[in-house]
Amino acid sequence: MAIEWDWIVPFKGRKHSGSVDQNFLCKSGNVYVMDNHRAALWCWLKEVDLNTAHSLIHIDRHPDALQSRLDEWIKHLPSSSAGINEFLGKTYEIDGLDCPVIRWDNYLSIYLRLFGNSLTTFRCLTHDDGDPPNFARTMHSSPWDLPENLSLWLSDCEAPWIVNIDLDYFYCEFEDGIRMMVSDNYIDAVASGLKGAMDRGAISVLTLCLTPDSYTPGWKETEALAARILQRMDLTFRLPDDDKSI
Repeated sequence: MAIEWDWIVPFKGRKHSGSVDQNFLCKSGNVYVMDNHRAALWCWLKEVDLNTAHSLIHIDRHPDALQSRLDEWIKHLPSSSAGINEFLGKTYEIDGLDCPVIRWDNYLSIYLRLFGNSLTTFRCLTHDDGDPPNFARTMHSSPWDLPENLSLWLSDCEAPWIVNIDLDYFYCEFEDGIRMMVSDNYIDAVASGLKGAMDRGAISVLTLCLTPDSYTPGWKETEALAARILQRMDLTFRLPDDDKSI
């Protein structure tokens, strides 16, 4: 049976994503896929009452918890009821320049400031590349703990889970470029843990980000990796050709 995806941000092509460009955002049920992680908080707001008890696991090369202008970002934050274009398009002035409020490296620090009091569990798996999370009870885990323990972690509390994954977590730099640093068995074990938690109803929302620039080999590789993970969850994922519109 064909899987229907709702294209919230219609596919704009395999363009640069960087810190603020959003080339697509689509969803199937409570699973959201995007190229730029800055849309993640908007997705969570649509699926979870963030003012009530919930848990979060963040699997990402980066903590995404930049705090250098956190008070300013909070002050200019778009409404929680904003549509995706308003949410991503909200800007404020810095030294005469209009700058986006929501970036790929600050959405988590904003979330933790606003909703951290409602967090039952926050488990963070990163490469420690960036500001540490602004949350005193962060539980840090290592890459080698993930395949064996993901299913256990996602059944460890009654609060609904937000699962936030950036595919750049699975890559690292080699002398000849950026390549996958884990095996297919590792990926399949992670995907199976997600599938089991989904089937149990433990996951309220899953956000999956490709990050096709800078920290991964590119669009082709990250699309294939996303498709592999989602296939294990009975979801067929494929982006259109660049010359095809949604």
